[in-house]
Amino acid sequence: MNFKAKIYNNEDRKKKKDINSFIRFLIHEYTVIAIIVINTLVLFFDEFPVIHKETAGKLIWIDYGCVVFFVFEAVLKIKTFRFKHYWKSAWDRFDFFVVIASLPSLLMPFVSDVSITAFLLFPLFRLGRLFRFFRLLRFIPNIQHIMDGIRRALRASVGIFMALVLLNLALSIGATMLFGKLAPEYFGDPLSSAYSLFKVFTVEGWYEIPDELADKGKSEMMIRFLRGYFIFSVLVGGLLGFSLANAVFVDEMTMDNTRKVENMVETMHREMEEMHLKTQQEQLAAWKEMQAEMKRIVEMMETMRKDK
Repeated sequence: MNFKAKIYNNEDRKKKKDINSFIRFLIHEYTVIAIIVINTLVLFFDEFPVIHKETAGKLIWIDYGCVVFFVFEAVLKIKTFRFKHYWKSAWDRFDFFVVIASLPSLLMPFVSDVSITAFLLFPLFRLGRLFRFFRLLRFIPNIQHIMDGIRRALRASVGIFMALVLLNLALSIGATMLFGKLAPEYFGDPLSSAYSLFKVFTVEGWYEIPDELADKGKSEMMIRFLRGYFIFSVLVGGLLGFSLANAVFVDEMTMDNTRKVENMVETMHREMEEMHLKTQQEQLAAWKEMQAEMKRIVEMMETMRKDK
């Protein structure tokens, strides 16, 4: 009886070991990467009308299977590592919210196109499928270093971005007051003006609006005034504002390297000071030793003179 029990216990342990190995395989990073890549390729090719028509929408079932896998992966991770430990990881939290955002896509195979059209929010839920692609970010080398740099850069750039927003708001209100009747399609309200001024800030095609209005035979004096307004906006918001924001952003992104160099220089300076101090101490010790030796020689000479 004990022998049979021992056999059963060994079989149970073997089964548990096999199950644990299978779970580790399912939640392993390489497995997750492979499923994410497959899912991304499916989403990419399924959006081509020709491919979607040729496959008769069957690719959606692969996407469906990927969503189910990600749900099971999250459940297995929580069960294996416990929810408290699982929730400590920022990437696991990100994965969890991506999985939650992907859940509405599970209804897609069972919902007709008419129903999808009826519910305007449903197409927005479909966008949750795209967030799964961003899970690959966690597997990029040195991603944590990059994310830390982005966070620092964003914190440092908040003030500049707010200043640019306020500048854009002020210029857009002024443009609506000045040019609303001249070109209502561009400056009919503050939102339209803000969009037009934002294009000016990007320094891409900022001259196109005045030239287009000039071709339509609008007032020449107002066109010149508009060009001057745009030139001011380009100089202040585009060249100065965006250049300053870019400089601050890049400086904060490379701050780690700068600090590393500063630490190296500080370490070298400290070592040089220690070497200099050590050299001074050695020189002082050598000088004292020489003085003691000279003193002994003088004493020996005096002793010899006395003996004579």
